[in-house]
Parts: sequence; structure tokens; C-alpha cells
Amino acid sequence: MDYVNLGKTGLKVSEYCLGADNFGGQTNAEDSLRIMSAAFEGGVNFIDTANSYTDGLSEEQVGRFIKTRRSEVVLATKGKSQVGPNPNDVGVNKKYVMQAIDDSLKRLGTDYVDLYQIHSPDLTTPIEETVEAYNDVVRSGKARYIGVSNFSGAQLAEALWAQDRNGFSKFNSVQPRYNLLYREAERELFPLCEEEGVGAMVYSPQAGGFLLGKHRNFKEESISGGRFSEDFRAANFYKNTYWNEANFDAMEKFLAVAEKYDVTPISLALKWARKHPVVSACIVGARTLTQLQQNLVAWEQDIPNEAIDEATTISDHLWDTAPWKPQMHTGRRTPATRRRATA
Repeated sequence: MDYVNLGKTGLKVSEYCLGADNFGGQTNAEDSLRIMSAAFEGGVNFIDTANSYTDGLSEEQVGRFIKTRRSEVVLATKGKSQVGPNPNDVGVNKKYVMQAIDDSLKRLGTDYVDLYQIHSPDLTTPIEETVEAYNDVVRSGKARYIGVSNFSGAQLAEALWAQDRNGFSKFNSVQPRYNLLYREAERELFPLCEEEGVGAMVYSPQAGGFLLGKHRNFKEESISGGRFSEDFRAANFYKNTYWNEANFDAMEKFLAVAEKYDVTPISLALKWARKHPVVSACIVGARTLTQLQQNLVAWEQDIPNEAIDEATTISDHLWDTAPWKPQMHTGRRTPATRRRATA
């Protein structure tokens, strides 16, 4: 396992970040501990969770695991999601942020997190209030670093500008969705990250397992297990994003490239995402210990640059013909940055 700096910080993180969104939900408590232990033994020192994952149970399970190894783990969590019935039980206003970080620390059983992130933009709270609240979290010692998730390039630029203007702690990381089938981050977000030294920790590098060939029939209706299953909290999101004929066609071509170069689809998908220069880590979840073990083996597999190039060509054709879909802000369209493997 290799370790890299998160953006321009001095924080060393494993390139493989364990996503904990299943823990306490599709994955029970004991299996969650087994998965985290195996990941740690495999060299993973980076774990990402959130206060909303499985209604807080994910943070509790992660807290159980880190209890005897806190200093060895880079712990990341997020806040913003609805956690109660009251008007201020959602968002990133000062009241929510200060309560949310305290609640997360209690569930995690620690007095600080290494990275505290905004889970998604809050368009109802002025950005100046949000960055001040996150600056207070750092100043209070409850977080060592701060970051954002699901921000567009324009939203991150606005936040960094507000931090600069007020002399506040800067966001060190961003967490976008990024894979061969979804490259929105390349338009504006990644160029900004490169300019500002913000590290990307990308989620869904395997497109929720879609790129692995788990589903080969576009007309398939009944799906059991995984992120497209009805018992997964975000199943509709994954279906709406990936379940179309163009993506099925691209997936078949991607699988053919993996077979041609005798590499696993898991390896090719993960290494493709990691190749982008602003990507510090790929967030990879696991429902079972077997999945985790397969992912760790795949991570260590060498991938020929030619395989990366051919996969990129497939993605280029798909992405260049995709409609322009701004994430939150509207603005001038910039051309997609073409990623090519380097020797």
C-alpha cells in the first residue's frame, strides 16, 4: 500500500480509503469490524464515514474499531444531512455544525477527527457563516483538517475565496463522484484543485459496482445486493445515474479491455480513477469481508498504461457526447480535461 499527501497538506493517507457507508446497515456490526481490521492489516490507514450513514451507526462501528488504534488511523467524517425533526437539524449553519461535530465525536468515541467535511452544499446558509463555523471547529481542536464533498468547482472557489478573505482555515480536500462513466469533476473542479492544492478523495470509482459487470442486462428489473438493490438507501440515485443503454455499452467495452490485458475490472476501474494527478485517494466500500479482500488484491495489481489508455478512449467517447449537466451552479461550460496515462 502506498501513502501520499492529502493535497498540499503534510497528512499521509493510504491511496485506498475505506468507505464506511454500509457499516451498521447492509453490513452488521461484527462484519464491519472484520472488514476494518482486514483493511488496516492490508495497509489502509484512511477511513471515511458520515453522521448520516446508517443513522449514525456507521460512526459508532468505526468508533469501536479505532478505540485501540486512534493514532494510527486517519479518520474522516462528514456533516450536513438531516439528523432530526427540527428546522436546524440539517445544514451547515453555525448551530448545526457545532452540534454535529460534537455528536459525531461522541459516536466515534474520540475527541477529534483528522478530517471534517461538509457532506454537500447548503444553499440556505451564507458561505461566510459556513466557513467561519468550520474554522471554529479547527480552532477548537475538534478537527485537524477540513474539506467538502459534492461541491462544484464554482462552489469550492466561492468557499476558498471566503476563507482567504477572512483569514480562516482553508479546505484541504474535496470528495466528488468520479469514475469512467462520470467525469463531471474534470470540467472545473479538478483544475481548481490543481491550482489551489486541494486533494481529491473520489467516491464511486467502480460506479457502484456497475463497471465490474455485475449487471449485464439493461432490462433487468429485480436486483439483489449492492448499491442498485432496493434495500440500499441510495439505490434510485445509482439507477438514475448509470442504468442506461449508453453506459451498458461502455461497460461491455471496458470489460473487454480488462480481459484483453488480463487484469481484473476492479483493478482497472480503481487505477484509472487514481491516475488523475489531483486524486489523492479512492474511497472504496465493502459489504463483505470477501469484497474487501478482493479489493485489496485488485489495488496491488499492476495495470499496463495501454489498458488505461484504451479505457480512457471508451470513456472519452461516452463523456464527450454526454449532455452538459451543471451540478448546482450554472456557468460557462469548460471543455472536459482529457486524462492520459503517464509512464
